Amino acid sequence: MAYLTRAQLESLPTPRLLAYKNSLLKVPETADWDNLCAVPGGGKQHPEWKAQYALVKEILADREHIPKRKCG
Repeated sequence: MAYLTRAQLESLPTPRLLAYKNSLLKVPETADWDNLCAVPGGGKQHPEWKAQYALVKEILADREHIPKRKCG
């Protein structure tokens, strides 16, 4: 997973930004040797991940709320 810049995040539509936030949440808590290469920064404990997640939440806080779609 590559981290995005503020400009890239702000240019995403809200549904896509929410999907990116969800992909950030799937990052393991800590990196182990098996997934170290797959996780930039080494997991949720790394300052880079924390900064990216905080930035996404900050941008989402300024967006208009979108109700969930109802299936069916």
